[in-house]
Amino acid sequence: MFFESLDVATIVDWAGEHQAPDNALWMFVSEKSQSQLPDLLQALKQANIQCFGGIFMRLIVGQETFDHGCVVTRLALWRSPFIVRNLHRTDFSLEHLPSREDLPANRTLVVLVDADAPYLAEFITRLYRRFGNRVQYFGGGAGILGAETDQQKQCVFTGEQGMLENAAVLALVDHSGVVAAHHGWERLHGPLLATRSEGNILHELNWQPAFEVYRQVVEAQINQPLLPEDLGSRVSHGFPLGMLKQETEDIVRLPSAVTEDGGMVCIGGIQANSVVHVLHGQPQSVIRAVDRTLESCKSQNTLSPVCNVIVNCVTRYWFLEDLGAEELTTIQQGLATLGDAPIIGALFKGEIASDGCSSLVILNKSLAIGLFM
Repeated sequence: MFFESLDVATIVDWAGEHQAPDNALWMFVSEKSQSQLPDLLQALKQANIQCFGGIFMRLIVGQETFDHGCVVTRLALWRSPFIVRNLHRTDFSLEHLPSREDLPANRTLVVLVDADAPYLAEFITRLYRRFGNRVQYFGGGAGILGAETDQQKQCVFTGEQGMLENAAVLALVDHSGVVAAHHGWERLHGPLLATRSEGNILHELNWQPAFEVYRQVVEAQINQPLLPEDLGSRVSHGFPLGMLKQETEDIVRLPSAVTEDGGMVCIGGIQANSVVHVLHGQPQSVIRAVDRTLESCKSQNTLSPVCNVIVNCVTRYWFLEDLGAEELTTIQQGLATLGDAPIIGALFKGEIASDGCSSLVILNKSLAIGLFM
């Protein structure tokens, strides 16, 4: 359901009419509506309506995107959402989470995280160690680019705990589901070795300042200087980094800022000793990842979904420019063959889609689709 504004009475009335035992609202809220969210969360809490979600720059409804309002769907949950705090520190804890054996098998764990949390990659690694392949994983990084105020940085939330920064919200969906993701980027230069990194900062490639190595590769392609302030522009969007992962696509990382020592901030981080390539893609080759993602979903699915959720990378969408709308149209047409379930989602800062059979990582510049039956 798409609401063009965060009108508290309208949303609470709708949620009350559609409330069911063990259900919760999964909410995608636009950054333009973020200031009204605390009032809505308080009203939903008073009405005893569970909710969880995140803040995003644009929302997806069918084949369109919107920069205002919120998108809401109802899903049955195993328990109330869990929260992991303090992802800006290395001593964050997962001990309050259920054990692996306590979780019902073959369900989907929705993972919504603050994309700018410094130890996001460490959290994802430890989360997989705890739950392994007991569940599959779907979600990604919430937040807006260039968040400055404290409220802007509070980009994930639950009805009980309100808006949070440097945190993750975990909700185990009590439906069968299918998830898949692909990106379409190709290797341009490498291999390189990540010789020093910490948190979400890649300090060195091949024992040299990371930005210096990256700059030389990109400048040879664009025939113009690449300045530190160009990271985050469309120029750098076309040249992400890729971490080698055996028997699957490289894990994409997008440099977004340069540090004082010449390192680069990358959402999700790049682990030390990782083998890295500079990637490149033309819009038409990147958009072909839609077909691969749809094929992966359809090959796993035997039931008609009740809800289709799109997790698309915001910088991928910007890179595609006008083809971004074409990509959403292709997704809608492909999912229409599975039924008439609504298609909703948002533009994320990092994507999560794993069947649990391989190590869990945060993705960048990828398209992920989740089908819930």
